[in-house]
Amino acid sequence: MRATFRTIALSAGMIAGITIGPATAENALPTAPTDLSQPGNNCVNGEIIDGSTAEQAVTRFQAAGYSDVKIVRKGCDNFWHATGTKGGQSGNILLSPDGAVMPEGE
Repeated sequence: MRATFRTIALSAGMIAGITIGPATAENALPTAPTDLSQPGNNCVNGEIIDGSTAEQAVTRFQAAGYSDVKIVRKGCDNFWHATGTKGGQSGNILLSPDGAVMPEGE
């Protein structure tokens, strides 16, 4: 009986370690609303991240004439930040939540 209990306890511990490990970018699931207030990310509690994806953002940047688009990040304000090239000029670009594409800083 003790050996069976020990086996079950060890198995449960191993499974818990696998399924309750730290979240990474690869296995993180989006949730909203969530507490986004962490030092340095300019998010405030209660901000809701929309469901737009990096693939959708790249498509919008390309539709606006940008090539070599590389996503940098998505901000708490739902703006996509990327780099890209248009007309021979490379630089930082933004996609706003309403779909406007512009050079970053404008």
